[in-house]
Amino acid sequence: MEIKEVSIKKAMNPTAINLGEYVINPYKGCSYACMYCYVRFNKVTMKEKRAWGDYVDVRVNAPELLEKELASKKPRSVLLGSTTECFGPYEKEFGVTRKILEILNKHGVYFSILTRSPIAAEYLDVLGKGFCKAIYFTVNDMDENLKNIFEPKSPQFLLRINAVNKMLDAGIPVIPYFSPILPGISKYDGIFGCFPKAGTIEFEALNFNLGNIKEMIAAVEGYLPEAGKLYRRMAEDKSLYTRTWDNIRTEIAEEAAKHKKSFHIYIHELHAYFNNKY
Repeated sequence: MEIKEVSIKKAMNPTAINLGEYVINPYKGCSYACMYCYVRFNKVTMKEKRAWGDYVDVRVNAPELLEKELASKKPRSVLLGSTTECFGPYEKEFGVTRKILEILNKHGVYFSILTRSPIAAEYLDVLGKGFCKAIYFTVNDMDENLKNIFEPKSPQFLLRINAVNKMLDAGIPVIPYFSPILPGISKYDGIFGCFPKAGTIEFEALNFNLGNIKEMIAAVEGYLPEAGKLYRRMAEDKSLYTRTWDNIRTEIAEEAAKHKKSFHIYIHELHAYFNNKY
């Protein structure tokens, strides 16, 4: 794992994601190495000679740049963590995310965060100042064998569930984000009960348009052959693809109704990757 300090030219960049006017990524890269991560296939990452999951660049001057950029650009809201994990283990040493959050609070700029790290729950002091709009916190129900395939170096799911509930108890606006849904494998009967104080839970389907979908299907086949065969058919048959996700949407809706929760599910249109906002 290569971790190095770097200087950047801009802290904030425009984003098409509708969670902020600009995006801030305190780090480049991620140590979790999730197989299904969309960042593997963005333009910047594709130019990298280093393998995804093997490097993190610490953008040490991002806080200093942010102070200057806020004065000139005056955004109302920003997004953190679109292409990195803001609360990775390296954050404990470098604290770039904490510094950025402190600056955003000081300037009264609202922020949303994408994360899957329990370390976020250690930041209640800066998250609870009233400017955190939402934290989309990725969770799942994979068993250990499947997790080792899809998320080999990410935090355990139980630690994440506990972190989400700790933040919800503290009044932090956290949205549990179940991703990816794996047809024929993922279960929904327990997930709503895991987060009693969550007003809503969001779901995202496995993205069949990613560049390594064949690799992921092969991995699923090794884990559960029937599911792998289904995925191969879904990748070639748009009608089956649509029916499968429609059935899953119905199953989730039934579970949500039982627990009196709202939900939203994101399903990627087959063969339409480049329409993705990510």
